[in-house]
Amino acid sequence: MPFINIKVLGSLSDEQKSEMISRVSEAVADVVTGDNPTENLIGSTWCVIQEINYGDWGGGGNVIPEEALKAAIEGTA
Repeated sequence: MPFINIKVLGSLSDEQKSEMISRVSEAVADVVTGDNPTENLIGSTWCVIQEINYGDWGGGGNVIPEEALKAAIEGTA
């Protein structure tokens, strides 16, 4: 049974979470088990989304400021 742990910076709407869980679960289940994860409520593929606050991300022993992370994501760092 696959367990998928997705970490995102910031927060997602309920709709975005639902869509992400659905799409990722289907892709992983298809590749790993060949099951259809929507056949029942629980299914054989589990997924969790962890929303990470910008101030909770660090590297090199330092908290990375929100502006620096956003610049890195956008490719402008």
